[in-house]
Parts: sequence; C-alpha cells; structure tokens
Amino acid sequence: MHGLPSCTFNRYPFKLGLQGSRPILAGSRSSLPLDERLFSQDLKRVGYRTHLVGKWHLGFEAVEYTPVSRGFDTFTGFYNGMQDYYHHTTSGFDTIDNVGGYDMRRDVMDKDGVPHVDNMLWNANGTHNNIIFTNEAIRIIREHVTDYKGEPLFLMMSYPNPHTPIQVPEKFVEANSHIRNPIRRKYAGLVSSMDDSVKQILEELKSAKLLDETLILFLSDNGGAYMGHSTEVPTGSTNFPLRGMKGSLWEGGNRVPAFINGPGIPKEKIMDEVIHITDVYPSLMKMLDIDINKDNLDGTDLSPLFQMEEDSKTRKNYFIYDIDPVYRQAGIRKDNWKLIVGNSSLRQMNHWFPPLVENESRSSFEVMNISTFLNEAFRQIKIYHNSRFCKSIKCFFPIELDHEVQLFDLQKDEYEFNNVAGEHANVVEDLVGILNKEMEAMIPPVNLLQKGNARANPHLFNGTWHPWMTIT
Repeated sequence: MHGLPSCTFNRYPFKLGLQGSRPILAGSRSSLPLDERLFSQDLKRVGYRTHLVGKWHLGFEAVEYTPVSRGFDTFTGFYNGMQDYYHHTTSGFDTIDNVGGYDMRRDVMDKDGVPHVDNMLWNANGTHNNIIFTNEAIRIIREHVTDYKGEPLFLMMSYPNPHTPIQVPEKFVEANSHIRNPIRRKYAGLVSSMDDSVKQILEELKSAKLLDETLILFLSDNGGAYMGHSTEVPTGSTNFPLRGMKGSLWEGGNRVPAFINGPGIPKEKIMDEVIHITDVYPSLMKMLDIDINKDNLDGTDLSPLFQMEEDSKTRKNYFIYDIDPVYRQAGIRKDNWKLIVGNSSLRQMNHWFPPLVENESRSSFEVMNISTFLNEAFRQIKIYHNSRFCKSIKCFFPIELDHEVQLFDLQKDEYEFNNVAGEHANVVEDLVGILNKEMEAMIPPVNLLQKGNARANPHLFNGTWHPWMTIT
C-alpha cells in the first residue's frame, strides 16, 4: 500500500493546507478543518460504538477539534504528534519555546452529547505507552461485551510505535538479540512491542467470541524515518532497497506495510495492485454497506481488491504523493509511471539508506539532523512567503520545467534509479496536466512551522496540553 510522505489523512493534504510533511505542531492553529467529516463520524451515525486509543495529531485548539467531538465516544491517548513513551510529555522543537507539557488523557462524550476533555491520566506517568494502550483496548472490548452487546464496535489503535524517541522495554530488545547492530535491535524492539500489543488484543477478541466477525485492517501512514528528531544518530529504521525516507516523495517515504483480515476475506493471499491510503475510507464504507454521501473524496472504492477478488476490474487510475509550493515539489503515479516535479533542496532525503551493520552508529554519508533540516525548512518557508501563491506547476520553479522533472517506470525500476523523462515526453506532459488539474483544489499551506500560540502554553493548564480556544 502507499501512504503519504508523513502522518496521513483520508484526503490529500494539499486540499487541506497541510501539505509538505510539515507536522501540526503543539499549540499551533493548523488543525484538520471542522467541515471535514471523519470515518468515525460516519460509523457513529449508523450506530457504532467508536473508540480511539493512541495518537490523535489532528489538532486540539478548541474542544470541537478533539476526538470525542469528531465521532469518537472515548479517546485514550495524546493529542500531539510524539511524546516520551514513559513520561508522556511533549516538548522540543515542535512546541512553544521548548515548553513541555503532559499529554495522556481519557476523553469521553457523555450520553447527553457533551464532550469532557479534562481527565488527565496522571497515574500513567512512568508506564510505557504500549501497556497503557493495550490495557485500554482490552477494557473497551470487555465493556462492550458486557454493556453494549449487539451493537457494532469500531476500535482504532493509533500506535506511536516506532516513532521517535526510540524507547522500549528491555524484554523486547532482548527478543531481537539476533540483530547485531544495537541501534537496529532497539528499533526492532519498539516494533515488537507493538506486535505484542496486537497479539493481546486479538486474543481478547477471540476470548470474547468476537474475532470471527471482526474486520481487521493493519497499516502504517508513511515510510520509515532514517534520521532522528534530536540527534544525528539514525533511528534504526530503513526502507532499503527502496529509495528515500519519511518526508520524501520517494517510494521509501510512501510505501507501507498493510494487511486485512475478516469475514469473507481469503486467507494468506497477496494482492499485487496499487492501493493508496485515501482509498481506505470509501472501500471500507462500501464493505460495511454504509452510504457516505460524499462527493469530494480523494480515494477510490477499491473494495473488490480489499476482498482479494483477483478477477476484479477495479483499478486505481492515479494518485498524488503530494503537491507542495513551499518545498517546490510534487509527485504523482499513474499506472506504472511515477513523476516527481521539482527537487527540494532537502536533498539528503534522496539517498538509499541500507540497514546499519555491526556497530555502525551512523550512515556512511552525511545525513542531516533535525537542526539542519529545520534551518533548511525555514529558509524554504521564507522564500515561499516572499513569492506569490499560484496553482500551476510552472510557478514552483525559477528555471525551465524540463530541468526539474524525474520520471520512473516503477514496473521496471522499482528502486528509482533511472530517470527516463527525456524518453517519454508524452507521459510527462500527461502527468503534469493531471497535477495542474488537481492543483485547482489546492489551498495555501497553513502549516508553516509557526510557533505555538502563547495561549496554549501548558503552564496555563496545570502543566498539560489542553484546548485553549473557545469557538463562538
């Protein structure tokens, strides 16, 4: 499956102003717009009990932007994009002047439709996220069987693993002792801890006699991040032999693992078809026989492929990797052709990153750390601010378009070695035309790494990250 270069939505980020792999920073006002209807809201509308456990990261400036106001009955987890796995604090480059705040809560929507977002889980301090989230999932399943038997259940486990910081209980590191490099071993341990959580949840579903009637979809949102957030030491991730990493338009930044299991789905089958993460929403809605009455979805109903129907005539026509006027780059895939327009000066993401070996602690070539990355990102943002916003690919570039085009035939060149743009001008013209058409729906970026709003300072909320605005 293909995700997007970074934390993923059900829509193309350039249609939300959230393009460019620039995250929603703690305390910033760049939340997912309220007129976007979520999967959880559609399920809630037809009678599902809905629960989110883990990471939110779609904004929380006002209560209306929080999970329980957007279709979830309960939310246990954290609002921001990353945190300390044990102490549940979010601080660092993506906060207000490095101000830290506690961010582990259980929000609920009560029976009268009133959201409650003040229940901080202070006792969770010191307990690893995986334990908290696994126990919460098991609690939800048991409560559902006892109190809501007969009603449909939607449980979304939004694990932060293996996002930095790479913090993992030692038993999972030891379970990967066959991996000789210590950085890779620790990273694998963080993945293994998530696997263990999934195993426990499946065992609970089986014990509750719900497993055989449960549809399970597992997927990631983006490719692995080779570099860490606060150090030059690599995270231990690798997408090799695919090119690139999280944040890039290369396949390594976008190809993700995924599987589906449930009633009527053949076991142990692999479907070698192009599916994009935006296809999940319409495909699952079709499989669940729910009418979403929505015309502006970016994805395609590929439910026959989700159900492993090999003779299906359903195919994905094209999808967009991203369109970003700040970093001046865009990407599209149609059939076996992939076009990248522009080449952001964040070029150190363009490599192939092989796994670390033995006691290697950094790549054999220079990889930018987060400070270098941010300095370059802010330089690009300054250039963007001083230019006019337009909706044409040619506006991105100060030189001729031909010098900024890379075309790959992914059927023959999965690892993106050979730029064949010069040999297929008609393909380039077709794909640029589609990009220009898609750009008609683009809105100016709102996520420009602005410092968080001073009113969101955790010091004003008993040291916690909390909604700080009131919508009137």
